[in-house]
Amino acid sequence: MVIPDEVRKCVVYLGAEYGNGTPPQNIKYGGTAFFVAVAAKKVPESSFMFLVTAKHVADALEGKKVWVRVNRKNGTSMNLKINEQPRWYFHPTDKAADVALLPISLDQQIFDFAVLQENMILTEKMRLEKGIGIGDSVFITGLFVHHVGFAKNIPILRTGNIAMIPDERIPIKKFGDMEAYLIEARSIGGLSGSPVFTLARSPEQVTVLLMGLMHGHWNVDSETIIDEVSQDAGIKAGVNVGIAIVTPASKILEIINGEELGKILEEYEASQVA
Repeated sequence: MVIPDEVRKCVVYLGAEYGNGTPPQNIKYGGTAFFVAVAAKKVPESSFMFLVTAKHVADALEGKKVWVRVNRKNGTSMNLKINEQPRWYFHPTDKAADVALLPISLDQQIFDFAVLQENMILTEKMRLEKGIGIGDSVFITGLFVHHVGFAKNIPILRTGNIAMIPDERIPIKKFGDMEAYLIEARSIGGLSGSPVFTLARSPEQVTVLLMGLMHGHWNVDSETIIDEVSQDAGIKAGVNVGIAIVTPASKILEIINGEELGKILEEYEASQVA
């Protein structure tokens, strides 16, 4: 099938300044992020947009000058500096959930990007209703560190299959016991935080759903590796066994609806309707 444009256009690159040069020459992009939006509950036709990536990517950028590279409608890209101390939101109860959210707003007249809507997020209830399970196709789109792109972001696309659904938690080095999908697909440095999609098929149509986001992979020595944001073509990352670890997309909704971020969004909506 032809992959919809929104699958690649929702992706942007995350990086930070390194060395003594000046931007953009000293910006090193090594992680992937994407856009998700949820509808406001009390303000008609309004929504909240978030930049989503892996928590370990956000942690690696802590204390650095963070940049995001976004494509523009004129065929080039722009390096946008995020606040000096970006306020990332993490899962309120599941400390092993490798997800980070940053509220963000971009001018759709200038930037060429797509936003994944809430109805694309695969929950466990939806997975069961649509009969999605082991063996179904998945595809990942994100940063390829060997070719970031010169004038604009050019995300790569990798494909695979669901190898295991989140039936029981998986022990993950540095993160603890993680609720995760396992997929038969190779993860590489730079794909950290990349969206992972699957397909829901019916006689009438094929629907693209956000299954989760990339955490990392295992090497042949059985040590868990996460795709560090600082990885580039010059860093050896071991031999990948071909099984990647994916954080469920439902964790995104759990953060948005959690006590901390949920309260902030409710207060903002109340100020708009007052």
